[in-house]
Amino acid sequence: MSRFLLYIDILGFSEMTRAEPRKVARVYSILDTLNAHHQTNFSTIVFSDTILVYNTADADTDHAREDCVWLLTEFAEDLHHRLTGQDIYFRAVLVEGDFTHYKLDNVECFFGGALIDAHNAEKGIPSLGLFMSTECVKYNRFFRTAPFSDEFEFVYLNRSLETLNKLSTGRYPFDLELPGDDYAPYVPWQVRFLKDVYVQMRSHKSPLVRVKFLTAWDFYYKRYPEMLQALIEHNFDLSALGPAGTWKSLEATMESDIKYFKRIGSGTPLSMALTKNYKKKKSPPTKKP
Repeated sequence: MSRFLLYIDILGFSEMTRAEPRKVARVYSILDTLNAHHQTNFSTIVFSDTILVYNTADADTDHAREDCVWLLTEFAEDLHHRLTGQDIYFRAVLVEGDFTHYKLDNVECFFGGALIDAHNAEKGIPSLGLFMSTECVKYNRFFRTAPFSDEFEFVYLNRSLETLNKLSTGRYPFDLELPGDDYAPYVPWQVRFLKDVYVQMRSHKSPLVRVKFLTAWDFYYKRYPEMLQALIEHNFDLSALGPAGTWKSLEATMESDIKYFKRIGSGTPLSMALTKNYKKKKSPPTKKP
């Protein structure tokens, strides 16, 4: 059976576990809400900081393969959207190959060449976001990509910005009205993501982590140089892209979403247990003389 495997790694998970246990609970709670869980032809496996999603129905035609690549890429896009503003990032690869998953009475088994290829490739990519194998790119219909290596291409998980850039023809701020409310609905989320990447690539304490953000930023800047330059010059205010107030209601929705996902894991047993253990490990405050 032809399997398409989406392999997602949550970045900085070890440090998060030690320093911000509640954020770990938030990660799992967000993962629990993903659209991928509601697709009958796909299965999801979560272990530690890794998420696997693959097709359970056979993809034995080009049309079926296109659907697999489309939906798996949308699953990554969905996670990307939900993590906006959470200071949580992922690196993912989409590959094709053999993969086996089944359950025994007490053990869940999953293995295969696709898993090995994805794991090895993901660890060697100094960036964040989704990278699609060149074999999968042949079946990609809806997402813009850019070459990364002989084996992988970077995937732009920002279709609203892509649409906006076509409308504006790269001139900002543009003075045209959007054709409808749903024409580029996620512009605020995607601009917020770019702002966070820009800040992290300049200020993160780890030089190696700064490189990952810088590599991702470089892909976006090459694709949308006028847009990103306008955003930089206006401190990522949306007025840099269009008339003031164009996305006002959507900005409010975005802020509400960010607050919701920041709270989503706070009341779980995992959050309470991790926080309790974390507090035990902390040294008591030094008494003032």
